Amino acid sequence: MALTLPISQEELKDILIKSAVIKDKDWLDAEKRAQRRRRGVEEILIERGFYNEKYLYEIIGDALKVPYVNLRKRKLDPVALSEIDPQISQTAQAIPFAIDKKNLKVAFVDPRNQESLQMIKTATTKTVVPFMTSHKNFRFASRLYQRNIEEEIYNIINTKIKSASGETSETDVPIIKIVDALMEYAMFEQSSDVHIEALPDAVVVRFRIDGDLHDIVELPANIHNALVARIKILSNLRIDEHRVPQDGRFSFKIEEEEESVRVSIIPAFYGEKVVMRLMTDEAQNMNLEEIGFSEQNAKTMNKQLEKPFGMILVVGPTGSGKTTTLYAVLNILNTEEVNICTIEDPIEYGVHRVNQTQVNTQAGYTFANGLRSLLRQDPDIIMIGEIRDKETAQIAVRAALTGHLVLSTLHTNNAAGAPPRLQDMDVEPFLVSSTLNIVIAQRLVRRICLDCIFSFKLTAEELKSLSKEFDLDTMLTRFKTQGLVDKKVKTFGELTFYRGKGCARCHQSGYSKRISVFELLQNTEAVQKCLIRNASSNEIQKVAMEEGMVTIFEDGMQKALLGITTIEEVLRIKRE
Repeated sequence: MALTLPISQEELKDILIKSAVIKDKDWLDAEKRAQRRRRGVEEILIERGFYNEKYLYEIIGDALKVPYVNLRKRKLDPVALSEIDPQISQTAQAIPFAIDKKNLKVAFVDPRNQESLQMIKTATTKTVVPFMTSHKNFRFASRLYQRNIEEEIYNIINTKIKSASGETSETDVPIIKIVDALMEYAMFEQSSDVHIEALPDAVVVRFRIDGDLHDIVELPANIHNALVARIKILSNLRIDEHRVPQDGRFSFKIEEEEESVRVSIIPAFYGEKVVMRLMTDEAQNMNLEEIGFSEQNAKTMNKQLEKPFGMILVVGPTGSGKTTTLYAVLNILNTEEVNICTIEDPIEYGVHRVNQTQVNTQAGYTFANGLRSLLRQDPDIIMIGEIRDKETAQIAVRAALTGHLVLSTLHTNNAAGAPPRLQDMDVEPFLVSSTLNIVIAQRLVRRICLDCIFSFKLTAEELKSLSKEFDLDTMLTRFKTQGLVDKKVKTFGELTFYRGKGCARCHQSGYSKRISVFELLQNTEAVQKCLIRNASSNEIQKVAMEEGMVTIFEDGMQKALLGITTIEEVLRIKRE
């Protein structure tokens, strides 16, 4: 289905060409494909990698001089919502999402519709500041913004209480409604994971939002079995199996929005524990800057991506955003001229025009023998979900030596730890030095909530505490060299940093969303010499820093200085 845009096709063509996003021949080619496939031209251009949906709406907003807002990525202000009657909001296809003493920010599906604009202006005493949003975002937000999950679920339960002492069927309407309500609310709250945990006298549902778990609702203990059974049915798992772990996935749809959900179920003392991960499509469409690459790091990375062969490794602990980074890189490399094959465990996102396969150990399809099969598929680029063993490491290195670009992940604490780890897997030092293009190490930090951000300067006590973690004079000098700090600044105490006070949008945490911090280890001549003589990770780190490598923690402090995250978050990942 074509996107609903507030402009005509001719206007869109004109905007895209004037913005240098496409050329005239690109539009004509996409138009022909769209006619054959009965799809919108704008969709074909997204598929071909000219832009993603977010960027499309942003450039349309720029052309219309109305900023774009993604309502799925903002917590709607309840005070703002109460300003406009829901019926008026629906009629005008406009949703208020933020408010202050004078202004009411309103997202319009069609900001050029004067009738809608006048309708909203008449309904409020505030000055209306128009924004633009997509029709999908509007429908999503308008359907969910007034819901109270606890109240809604208990209304469902009280309508028809189900005694769930045994298994439930797919036609058990209350349980279906409860699961649907939980998933919809999780999507609305931008949760990454939904936890369902059995206690002796209740079932606790928790959402992971911006890295932290929050209790959402307690349900009666007697519906636990039915709840788990419903999720098993959706995931095509065995409902009669309670003794062993099970993994599956399903798709969940709200209006036109569809999310892929990965399910893990394990036996626990009081009953099976369920964790559902929501795999948002936006992750695969992110560019390097959106996931946290600084301008310098993005330039370095783009230069490395121009190399036709070699190995790119992303390292870090579990849950540090490695997969998102890999998909962002794949998104850049994914053109018609190359054949990209992947072997993953599991496949987290479906990517257009990428040949994705999934590990199946029960069938004997491991990373190692799967990789051997992929090499017979005439690939230009190979993505391996994770290098876990010697065999996979050795095959991956050989693939990189024979003209393939290999992307993969590895579990090490920092970038300098990756080469010794490969050598521990019996990969010869000279092979590591010959094939390794770049190692990207990363962690996730929480972003400061922009609705309650404030600035401050470090106290003497805070400076003393921070000096135990970092060499502040050296860091200040590097900030000056990088152009982040005025050269007139003499002490670290003169610098301004930021925090969030806490508000309704960020659940009083002061944070909203997460972003990655990085360090990039390039295989320079000096680093190569270290690799050949089997140097330790500390030696490699020292040489790389002398050549200008920005460490994870330094990148984090840069983001703290720019008001993206806090010093506390940088210290948290340093101490982990």
